[in-house]
Amino acid sequence: MIKRWLFVLYVCTFVALSSSLAAGSAESPASLILINGKIYTVNPSQPWAEAVAVRGDRVVAVGDQRDVLRLKGSATKVLDLKSGFVTPGMIDSHVHFLDGGRYLRNVALRDAVTLAEVKQRVERYALEHPNGDWIQGEGWSYGYPDMPGGEFHKETLDSVVKNRPVFLNSGMAHAAWANSEALRRAGITRDTPNPAGGEIVHGPDGEPTGWLKEDAAINLVQEKIPPPPRAEVNASLLAAIHEANRLGITRVDSAGADFDQLPLLAAIERQGKLTLRISMADWINPPRLTPQRLASLKAARNRYHTDYLSCCVAKFMMDGVIESHTAYLPDGYADNPTETGMRFFTPQAYQDSVLTLYQNNFQIYTHAIGDGAIKLALDAYEAAQAHPGTGRDGSRNRIEHMEALDRKDIPRFAQLGVIASMQPLMIYPRDEWKGMENLWKEYAGEKRLPTAFAIRDLLDAHAVVAFGTDWPIVQLNPLMGIRNAILRQSQDGQPIGGYVPAQRISVEEAIRAYTLSAAYASRRETQEGSIEVGKLADMVLFSKNLVEIAADEIPTTKVLLTLVGGKIVYRR
Repeated sequence: MIKRWLFVLYVCTFVALSSSLAAGSAESPASLILINGKIYTVNPSQPWAEAVAVRGDRVVAVGDQRDVLRLKGSATKVLDLKSGFVTPGMIDSHVHFLDGGRYLRNVALRDAVTLAEVKQRVERYALEHPNGDWIQGEGWSYGYPDMPGGEFHKETLDSVVKNRPVFLNSGMAHAAWANSEALRRAGITRDTPNPAGGEIVHGPDGEPTGWLKEDAAINLVQEKIPPPPRAEVNASLLAAIHEANRLGITRVDSAGADFDQLPLLAAIERQGKLTLRISMADWINPPRLTPQRLASLKAARNRYHTDYLSCCVAKFMMDGVIESHTAYLPDGYADNPTETGMRFFTPQAYQDSVLTLYQNNFQIYTHAIGDGAIKLALDAYEAAQAHPGTGRDGSRNRIEHMEALDRKDIPRFAQLGVIASMQPLMIYPRDEWKGMENLWKEYAGEKRLPTAFAIRDLLDAHAVVAFGTDWPIVQLNPLMGIRNAILRQSQDGQPIGGYVPAQRISVEEAIRAYTLSAAYASRRETQEGSIEVGKLADMVLFSKNLVEIAADEIPTTKVLLTLVGGKIVYRR
């Protein structure tokens, strides 16, 4: 039903805009024309073209090269694509943008394959930054082959940095690892109780090991870290912007932890340096939405609403992750049936908060990985839609991640118009999180495997599926996500036959999830997500035709050019 409605909308929009702009196009030439291309528009009524004309920041013609060149004027810049492959700009539906920029500049651990390598990187960073205080990093994994006892201990970090605090977030951001000095500064001792919704891991001797699980425990240390200077934050944001442009990304949806950077991002926009579009979410913390938080969201929405920087979305964290036994699985974990994970909101408080946000036309993201958390989110969205005076489609609420779906809940996404925001690089994450690829099956269990990361089933049920990364949890490169959605295998071909291969999708479906469906998930499909007359001229030129090459070749493809609003923001 959703897909049929969208198709009618796209066709009507295309016809209307083509008619209205045709007369104007004869009067004023294009500012930029792209010719000799294989242009995959992701517009269902005109999927392929060989040329595009742009005037200012908008597309004014798409189609046959001879017809498009009629808009060429004396000042028109003509760019020969030389049979290059063009798509709409890639949209990442789920990032933590400042964290991603800081990952590029701090201790980066995602590709470390041993504990010895982790220690070496921490030690090298300390030596290269001798005048600093806190050492921060991100990306450690659970499965290093040389991990003593399979646990993360402060003494391991103490052995390389003893007198400075070290604080490292895990690759999944639901656990952290601290050395003794960091624990001392946070005042964490053997007598410190576990905070609600978190765990301070203790050793056999009763002392805290430095392993902290979930935000409530992580924040005990994190809140002691002095905020970085404005110049450092600015540099991290600019690094993240450049990285996105380099990878062909023209929009990102921030899914939390960036709300406080709105003024700085606005300043970057005024300087002309915000060369991608960003929408902003803010956390709604337990136990419920407060009047103060609602007022803050309203004020930010009124202030930030340009094509480049927009606000606001409300973000809930309903549960944790399976790999830390903190995702909410009411029927229990396969390796420990008495354990059900964590649920951070009571159903009634969450449902009341959702209704208030829905009535105020705020879009909602809910992090829900376990089947119990997913069901709670769907129930709350359904109750809000059924409430007198609310409409069905206004908010386009989303569920983020949805790793362990109950099959009975899959049809509800299309029925309720709920968007499935998914991260295909997390499917069998052998390339991203070292030694963790088999933990999902071991902990969630064989019975949940058929609907693990159930992209195919959701699409077949006519749900809108939008792709992202959760960067810096995994790498930002959308080409890796496209490959993984198609093959569901690591780059070395594991597992043989694919990880739940029945859930594989086509390259066209994967591109759509990173473009038009992602724009729909951002409530921007009338402006972005496809190459159509009247839409913003956001496009990316690739070195290979993603639709024609083997899926394993996709990650070897290079971004040659990224355009945002008709301007070249990256050229290889």
